[in-house]
Amino acid sequence: MTCVACITSPFDRVMKYSDEFYEQADVVFFGKLNAVELDTEAGEQFASFTVIESYKGSAIGELLVVNKLNSSCSRQFQNPDTAFYVYAKSSEHKSVVLISGFATFVPLGNALEKEWSPI
Repeated sequence: MTCVACITSPFDRVMKYSDEFYEQADVVFFGKLNAVELDTEAGEQFASFTVIESYKGSAIGELLVVNKLNSSCSRQFQNPDTAFYVYAKSSEHKSVVLISGFATFVPLGNALEKEWSPI
């Protein structure tokens, strides 16, 4: 098995190609991270969010993001009570969205540093 490194920061890549990530996502929102739980056996992180603003899809209220940690470009959500822009796929459950291996989210701090906004 060959290990390939993530050459560019996933956050920078999302900011640079946000139009493409927006088109590929079912749900795009800005939200406050409430809590995280890691399942190392499954390689998944469960992140609870309060949606502050929805840009695409029906993201409202509380959402659970299932974040697959299966590539070198995966990143974990960290620091509850901070905010993120999240690009995700919908799931069969209305209050659950999925990130499948590439970190398709941007921490608010990174967005402010680069003076970036998703729209």
